[in-house]
Amino acid sequence: MNQFYSFTFIVILFSQSTVFARPLPVENFKYKKEISISNKNGENQIIKVLLDEEFYKHSYYGDLRLTKGGEIIPYKIQNAEEISKFTEKLKPELLFTKKDELEIYVLELPKLPEGMSYSKLTVSSAYDYETSITLKLGDNPDKFSETKNVFLYKYGSQSSGEIDLGNTKYRYLRLEVETGSNLKFPSVTRSKENKNLYFERTHQIPSPILEENSVLFSFPNQNQSSFQTVKLSFEEKNWERYVTIRGKINKKEWETVFQGTINHTEKDGNFTEIPVSSPLSSEFTIQIEDGENETLHLKEVITVQPLEEILFFADNVSKDSLYTLYYGNPYQWAANFDPYTYPSEEDLREKTPISGKLGNEIQNPEFGYSLIYPPISGYITTTLFYLGILTLLFFIFSILKSKRLVVKETASVELSN
Repeated sequence: MNQFYSFTFIVILFSQSTVFARPLPVENFKYKKEISISNKNGENQIIKVLLDEEFYKHSYYGDLRLTKGGEIIPYKIQNAEEISKFTEKLKPELLFTKKDELEIYVLELPKLPEGMSYSKLTVSSAYDYETSITLKLGDNPDKFSETKNVFLYKYGSQSSGEIDLGNTKYRYLRLEVETGSNLKFPSVTRSKENKNLYFERTHQIPSPILEENSVLFSFPNQNQSSFQTVKLSFEEKNWERYVTIRGKINKKEWETVFQGTINHTEKDGNFTEIPVSSPLSSEFTIQIEDGENETLHLKEVITVQPLEEILFFADNVSKDSLYTLYYGNPYQWAANFDPYTYPSEEDLREKTPISGKLGNEIQNPEFGYSLIYPPISGYITTTLFYLGILTLLFFIFSILKSKRLVVKETASVELSN
């Protein structure tokens, strides 16, 4: 009987645990943004929200939290892309064919415009067949760099009909096929590549500060433009220098976000791109060590912030559904969600996300650090630690003092005797 009640209690506990989500202590976050969703009719939807520049100015990246009714909603963050749907079909040229123990076909694909790649090769045959194909891809017929195995078939009206090329830029294909397949290749599909979204800001070049064997540039970044990459352009085309980039983290303490030797040649283009270790949104400096070389002439500095988006599941979205984004806590640990609680790549292929939009930034009226969360909890712990040390020292001093009194009394008694 007791076992029955124990089992019933466990079942009830697990069934109830799916109902309640973990609440968020919203008072720990200085800023918030409400999310508006255009389509509010439907169940089990995927919502996609683009993060804006205002968010990056006051966020510490790992402190982003999403809530609905005060409860935490798991999310996935990824680089935002401009999804291209442009495709076109072209006729490949058959350079060589041989039918012996194996059927061999060598194809040349048309030249690719910039920003495009090959996605599919259409295959047909006048007869029913099934065959394993060894596909080789390369920049020229003398050297193939990539190999993959493919299975194709045609059973009457049913046919696999296409080979996935995986968005390749290789123009030469070699197909080794089982004899008797008699394949034709009527078309190849090329598509425009998705484009990463980002915003850039050009900074005015300040007067250089000449130091011993180096030069220092200080950028105030008055607009507080956030960035994760710095692009540098010099009048000189070929150079190698040791570069140090420092910035104010949390707008208070200076920290080195990049330090290393950079080699640039004319073939690399006009700009050298340098990723920084932490996102910055305040003033920064660039120090270039010339050694005994002539000073380089800095011509242009551009900071780049890749645009990112969050994706999350939304159930029963209605006009009363209120999703809120909280951020602005440098002491908040990074989010760590179960990967099954936010949209996967398979989910995104099966269902098109609905776009949500961030509202204006609002200072959280409930903001105020709690005693049980950093930094207050850290201050309390530190204070208690030092109080404990002082208390311990007090007791040690008291014991030593009492021992000294005992020794003095004993000595005085012996002298009197």
